[in-house]
Amino acid sequence: MRLLSVSSDAKTVKGEKRGYLTGILYLAPADTAGVGNLCPHSTPGCRATCLFTAGRAMVFPAIIKARIARTKLLKSNPLVFHAQLDREIACLVKQAERRGLTPCVRLNGTSDLPELASVVSQRWPSVQFYDYTKVPRPELRRRANYHITFSRSETNWRLCELALSNGVNVAVVFDVKRGEPLPDRYEGYRVLDGDASDLRFLDKHFSSHGIIIGLRAKGKARRDTSGFVVKL
Repeated sequence: MRLLSVSSDAKTVKGEKRGYLTGILYLAPADTAGVGNLCPHSTPGCRATCLFTAGRAMVFPAIIKARIARTKLLKSNPLVFHAQLDREIACLVKQAERRGLTPCVRLNGTSDLPELASVVSQRWPSVQFYDYTKVPRPELRRRANYHITFSRSETNWRLCELALSNGVNVAVVFDVKRGEPLPDRYEGYRVLDGDASDLRFLDKHFSSHGIIIGLRAKGKARRDTSGFVVKL
């Protein structure tokens, strides 16, 4: 069982065209693995629209089983989990070097465990890590090699404004179809197209405030009625 997914989805392949090789750790979100809540600040809208069962996971049940198995390994035997994760990051670094690419890692592909990324990024100071999170005060957890984008839900706009005021970008899902333009601004903040790639650490930001990273609703999110997806 591998932990990191490499070159397995469209957005990370887009990143390769920009010179980056991405490894993503996909775990089982919230309490779907039955071993605790991996997304402590998730909301009903967030859970209902989660990409955990989207894409290839809708077609191949083994993908869901693998994500649950990884989560159980993390919880039951963290030493084994971290040892394997380090081996796979080392392989990612070597593969990137062979291909003339820069390695980067996203440890919360379908989870929200900032302590996991904090610990691992300290072990690999030369590797760029990045995440999305709904855990408040992301500006306090940033490191030189760990970039965080805060995520809007249907209930946390106040926390989004706090993050923006501290120079953290905020991801917002819009009811916009693929290929159609995102709004230029949202709640007074500039909107950047986040579907161009998954390389959030390359997104522009300002020292005085962050910007909105616009994402188009995909999968179950297209049918959202909770307010998680912003209707235009």
